[in-house]
Order: sequence, then C-alpha cells, then structure tokens
Amino acid sequence: MSATPNRHELRRRSTHEALRKAALAQFARKGFVNVTVTELAAEAGVTERTFFRHFPTKEAVLFQDYETQLEWLAEALARRPASESVFDSVLAGVASFPGDLELVRQAAIARAELISAERIASHLRVVQSGFAEIFTEFVKTRHPDVPYIDLVAEVAGSTLAAACVVAVENWGRKGCKGDLGKIVATGLNLVRSGLAPLC
Repeated sequence: MSATPNRHELRRRSTHEALRKAALAQFARKGFVNVTVTELAAEAGVTERTFFRHFPTKEAVLFQDYETQLEWLAEALARRPASESVFDSVLAGVASFPGDLELVRQAAIARAELISAERIASHLRVVQSGFAEIFTEFVKTRHPDVPYIDLVAEVAGSTLAAACVVAVENWGRKGCKGDLGKIVATGLNLVRSGLAPLC
C-alpha cells in the first residue's frame, strides 16, 4: 500500500493538474499549435520552468493520462492475487483505474482533434512501450518457471499493451462515446480469445 502523500507531494499534484486543465482548455480554444508553453504556464500561475518540471513537451500534456496509468498500473497488478490468471489480473487492474475519467476524455478528444496522426502515432509508440514493460515484468514475476519466459513475457506484454492503448485511442477517435472500461475489456478479451471473431 502506498504511503499517504505529504504536503509537498499534494502541492505537486495540484500544480500538475492545474497545468493540465489549463492546457486542455487553451488547446480547445486556440488550437494545439497556436498555444505556447509561456501561455500555459501563465494561465496556471506558474513559471515555464515549473511547466517543464511537470511536462517535458506540450504533447506530453495530451498523453499524461497514459503516463499516470503507467505508475498506477504497476501497483494495481502487484496487488492482484497470485491465483488469478494474467488476463483476469490485467482486466481487474485496468478496471480499477483511480484517475479522473473526465480529464482522460478531454485529453483523448484533444489528441484526436488537435494534433496530427503522425505526432499521435510517434508518442503512442513510447506510451505503448511503457505499458509493455509493465505487463512484461508482471508476466515474468507471475510465471517465472514457464519455458522461454523472457520471450513469452515480452510477447504477452507487447500484445496486452497494444490492446489497451488501441482501445483507448479508438474510444477517443469516436468522440469518447461509450464506457471506456468496457471498450478496453473488449480489446483485452479479443486477445484472450485468440482473435476468435477473425478465425
């Protein structure tokens, strides 16, 4: 169980969310390419330096929902019972996402509407790689005695990561309509079934 955050950590999180909300609002009003980091920092009442402490680039604001999930997902998976299948653990872990789904929705809409497909694809490769590392480590830890566990874990991790990321982006491209949890579960269950609808 994580320790209760101290005052400094609470202030850091508050600044982070203020920057993110200000950025999403500005992107929606003016367009992604027309907003500068200087404007974002001023809107949130902080310096540019503070902005860059929280986000390495403007694009990172639009993908922060994924990066938050990376930290949280590893902890969620570690708490799942060892008797549970990998798929059930991943589904339960993903379903217990503690974040603000409205911010996830805003970021997904902004990604779909405000930045080019090439920029999205480039950043998603990095995000998907982060998810894959977490899932790979989880599979290795859960099943250390499986033959060729390094290969098995990497294939499983990469596949599970792709299913999650593609499901969230599909939801975003379709205007964030429907239950995100069900859409992610559908993507994961498609993998679990061995792509049954296509066989």
